[in-house]
Amino acid sequence: MQASIFVATSPTAVFVIAVIAAVIMQLVCNRLRLPPIVMWLLGGMALGPFGLHLIHVETLDGAMLTLIELGLAIILFEGGLNLDFRALREYRQVVGRLVILGPVMTTAGGAWAAHEFAGLDWHLSLLLGALASIGGPTVITPIVRQLRLDRELRHILISEAMIVEAIGAILAIVMLQLVLAPELQPTALAQVLLLKCLIGVAIGWAGAWLLSKALSSNWLTDPELRTIAALATAWGLFVLADSISAQAGLLAVLVAGATLQREDLPDIQRLRNFKASLSLLLVSVLFVLLAASLDLSLLIDHFAEGVAIFVFLAIFIRPLLSILAGFQTNLSGPQIGFLAGMAPRGIVVAAITSLFTLILIESGRPGADVLQALLYIIIVISILIYGFIGGPLSRRLEVDGTDDRTVLIIGGGQFGAELGRALSDDREVRFLDLNASIVDSMKRAGFSAVRGNALDPLYLGMIHAEEVSAVLVMTGSTDHNLLIARLAYEEFHVRDIYVTMQEGDEGKHERLMHQLQAKRLFAKPYSFTYWNDQAMRKRLLYEIREVKENSDLIDQRMADVRIPHGVQPLAISRDDHSHIPHDDFRFAAGDKIWMLLRPERVQEGQPLILPPKSGSTTKPPA
Repeated sequence: MQASIFVATSPTAVFVIAVIAAVIMQLVCNRLRLPPIVMWLLGGMALGPFGLHLIHVETLDGAMLTLIELGLAIILFEGGLNLDFRALREYRQVVGRLVILGPVMTTAGGAWAAHEFAGLDWHLSLLLGALASIGGPTVITPIVRQLRLDRELRHILISEAMIVEAIGAILAIVMLQLVLAPELQPTALAQVLLLKCLIGVAIGWAGAWLLSKALSSNWLTDPELRTIAALATAWGLFVLADSISAQAGLLAVLVAGATLQREDLPDIQRLRNFKASLSLLLVSVLFVLLAASLDLSLLIDHFAEGVAIFVFLAIFIRPLLSILAGFQTNLSGPQIGFLAGMAPRGIVVAAITSLFTLILIESGRPGADVLQALLYIIIVISILIYGFIGGPLSRRLEVDGTDDRTVLIIGGGQFGAELGRALSDDREVRFLDLNASIVDSMKRAGFSAVRGNALDPLYLGMIHAEEVSAVLVMTGSTDHNLLIARLAYEEFHVRDIYVTMQEGDEGKHERLMHQLQAKRLFAKPYSFTYWNDQAMRKRLLYEIREVKENSDLIDQRMADVRIPHGVQPLAISRDDHSHIPHDDFRFAAGDKIWMLLRPERVQEGQPLILPPKSGSTTKPPA
């Protein structure tokens, strides 16, 4: 009787335990920097009848199909919202080949391997190949962010995963119809598929158009209501299209998301973030529940076949596809090699596989459970293998983007704008600020700029903080600066972090600065209010001073030199490369120091940067 307390036998208890388990596993994976999908699967198996048997998934039999469909609708709608058409245009030759040839080659290769190695009939084999072709953006994105690949590879891999997610889903729907109705003639099958596509595209486009009009009107101004309306629309379009033609709902939500993200909506990123959070919850719970219901004996019995199919796709199909995609393009050999070694499959594949498995079981089609077991084996192995080899492979091929000189300035106001202009000669500079006028002026000047609170990772995602090599945080609060620095360091893996600090804060935060490997920007206390006000009032003048060959500043740490009040260093130019001023920067002969200064605070001919007091004053300072 006491053991029953820990066993979930009611539908409510089963669902709640799955939610709690999924959240705990996500937290563990975040700490260990592991792909959560593997933990969800292993954890679900451990909680199911083949493990501890703490949850009885059979109590949800009537609701599983509903949960999967609602989860898939949100996942695919979010996928459409995140389609990067800008990157697709920029890298259209490579990405175009990957998204056109990839699904076809993977479907054909996967079908042959499934038929030869696992003995599936050709119809089920083609369905397996189509499902295996679906991209894994939720898996590749954190891998790419953590590895900090070069910009070109980063955009190509993420664009491929997101677009192939849509194309693979459509191709899988085609193959499902072939399995469900093998007696259909090719012309009849083509008519059925054309009808599903027309229904899905028409309903998805019309629904997104109506939603965009509603979001642009005065009817939906409350942020919470806007996100709920978008959620209700996605589910409504899914149900409407599916009620007209089965599986047309999957295409409808994809089209709706892709259409909506092209509209000029001010809070489109917030909609993406809400959908991503809901999608994560639904997917994690589904994975735990689906893994708990998996027949482990089937996984064990077909493990060798699943491994063989994965190896064939990874060793032959993916490298061949990468070579064809990179042929006569600007991609280098190492970049093509990395593309060949990176093709994980993840959440969407598993969710659609589970949905199609339930559909096949309900239709009485044999072999559905084997199909599901093989695909889950492929998913788990692909995540483990690609997650493990990503770092060593990127370092071996030297595609980790270490030469990237992109800078993100956060919260600098007008003074931050002046700093950005000083650094922009040889760097790409981006801005994230709450000041609308600053953001608008920087956009007009041709810079990438986003208005938003940097304490919210949503806005760091909008400005693509994962792409930058350095973040300069310079708001008016040292505590806020350090919170933002931690977020950039832990979530976006930014390599170089510079933080402004107010008078007296250096010692108080020394330990945290060391943990974040952050540097104090400007090598002196910084008053945001003062310098931003002076910049706004246009009271500052530019001054450039050169460190002479016989200067006492040579080899001095910037933290040790004396910088008078009214003088603010911006950047140091050395050998035509800009450097960011910080405590440990050491001056060299020929350095050109860019400064802003209050002219009434500085006398004519006065040295602007002085050596330490203990140094000699016989040689000229800067």
